[in-house]
Amino acid sequence: MGGFPVVGPDYGATGDPSREIRFGLIIAAIFFIGFLGWAAIAPMDAAAYADGKLVVSGQRQTVQHRDGGIVGALYVTEGQQVRRGQVLMQLAASELLAQERSLTSQFIGLLAQKARLQAEQAGRNVIPMPAGLAGLSGEDASIAQEALRLQQMQLQTRSSLLEAQRAAFGQRTAQIAHEADGYRSQLESAAEQERLLTEELRGLKELAAKGFVSRNRIRALERARAELRGQRGQYRASIAGSGEAVGEARVRILELEREHQERVAAELREVETTLRDVQPRLTSARDQLRRTAIKAPVGGAVVGLSVFTVGGVVAPGQKLLDVVPRNAPMLVEARVAPKDADDLAPGQTGLVRFPGLHERNLPNLEGRITRISADALVDERTGESYFTVDVEVPLEELKGLRGEGDGKLALRAGMPAQVLIPLRKRTALQYAFEPLFAGMWRSLREQ
Repeated sequence: MGGFPVVGPDYGATGDPSREIRFGLIIAAIFFIGFLGWAAIAPMDAAAYADGKLVVSGQRQTVQHRDGGIVGALYVTEGQQVRRGQVLMQLAASELLAQERSLTSQFIGLLAQKARLQAEQAGRNVIPMPAGLAGLSGEDASIAQEALRLQQMQLQTRSSLLEAQRAAFGQRTAQIAHEADGYRSQLESAAEQERLLTEELRGLKELAAKGFVSRNRIRALERARAELRGQRGQYRASIAGSGEAVGEARVRILELEREHQERVAAELREVETTLRDVQPRLTSARDQLRRTAIKAPVGGAVVGLSVFTVGGVVAPGQKLLDVVPRNAPMLVEARVAPKDADDLAPGQTGLVRFPGLHERNLPNLEGRITRISADALVDERTGESYFTVDVEVPLEELKGLRGEGDGKLALRAGMPAQVLIPLRKRTALQYAFEPLFAGMWRSLREQ
């Protein structure tokens, strides 16, 4: 009978398949045991993956103006590199300049007047250069020279007037003294005449006693002697009055000098009071004028420029721009899932990549966690919770970041970044059983 031959497994002489089955099971067991051994020792560390963006660290300097004003000139543009102290913009300062010039002129004039009064107090004829005016230059020096010239003229005028008054009293004193000398001469003459009349009367009285001279003659001489005695009294009184007049004139000279010193002292006090009022106003005006030139606090790049129009109004305290310092550390501000936040701490390191740089073979940069937000935040757009983590990328790492052709890559604030932060050590076996252990932990704690 014809037909096809029956083809089947050849089990050998015995026809027993268990040998091949055992061999297969042994191979599977060896593979499984080997896999378990590899999984037990193969590292598969837990890590947190976070997306973020590149920002500049907190050293960014915000430029504001305390008083505000009108923009008179704008010298910088967005992204421009500036040096420390460079003028960024100028506010209109015409009114402040006029006020400062007026107060400066007044202040210099008061200093010159004070120096003149001090010279008058000391009895000097020349005003010494005040310390507050010695170091002036330019327009202020010219104002100071003119003020000192006018005060020197006033010093000479007042000194001449005082000297004239002294001279007038001196002349009056000399005149009175001269009159007193005349009275003394007349007193001496009257005394001599009285002495002669007395001698003459003595002789005539002897003759009258003998009848040779009439008594009328003797009475006439006695009346003349009495008149001389009266004149002598008048002369003495005149001499005494002259002495009093001289004393009064000298006292008047002293009073004149005292009144002058008192007047000078009063004027000096008034000038010093005015100076104490003007000086802080001048300092304030100069500070306001100096602040109209808005300067860079540090060297770096201008970012966030908010003023673009000359003639625009700047409000008091308004943010005008930021200056990002040169060589400022760069931070990656990343968002981490709440489940990974407990395993993070400041000081941990992570790997940072910049997917926005379309270059091949870019290295992973090593960063360090500097801050973790104290509480979870919520994204208003998606409703997802997250923790903010700041990862600082050292400058040494950034300097080695170069693209094709060894060209330095430009990193800018706002560029996207990816951060991978190792959390804890674990093996592949632990990774495989982690969900199982977590489920068992929850199930064993259910009520």
